[in-house]
This record gives sequence, C-alpha cells and structure tokens, in this order.
Amino acid sequence: MTEYLVLLKLSPAKIINAINALRDLPEKPSSGVDLHYIMNVFGTWDVAIWFDADSSDKAVDFVHKKLGQISGVDDAYTVPTFPNRKPQQGREAASKNEPPASE
Repeated sequence: MTEYLVLLKLSPAKIINAINALRDLPEKPSSGVDLHYIMNVFGTWDVAIWFDADSSDKAVDFVHKKLGQISGVDDAYTVPTFPNRKPQQGREAASKNEPPASE
C-alpha cells in the first residue's frame, strides 16, 4: 500500500464544522483506504491527513469524493509518500553500531 499525506486548507467561516466532520471519518473511510492520522497543522495549511491506499485510483477517489465533499474544505494538496525506515528500527540499528560510552 502506498502512503499519502493530504494537506487541507479550511474555510475560516466553517473551520469548526469541517474539523468535526474530519474527526468523524471512520478508520476505513472507503474501500481500499486506511486512515491513520488527522492532525491540526499551523501555517499555510490547517489540517494534515495521513492514510494509505491500495491504489492511486482509490486514493484519488477518497480525496475527491470524501474529503472534497466536506463543507469547509477549500483546497487539498496530496502527496504520495514512501517510508525510508521506521524510526524505532533506525534508533535500534544506530545504537548497535555505536561503541559503548566507556570507550
């Protein structure tokens, strides 16, 4: 599954209703899509959503048919991503290669 990051710009007049609608999304909002995180961000964008999808068609369908239909969502920027490593695995590997502090 490919992971996606979606940045949303919300209408200031509808921000509370839009955020509540986003919070109400199920973990599986559509076929082939798994929702992982919805978080507030500050700056140009208001909300970030992290999800994975079985295919790019399913990701596009979710962004346009689910997210795009929420009242107050003014703009969406979708980025397909891929993990370089899991953070915990990287720390464990790094600590195995480090010499003990007494050396």
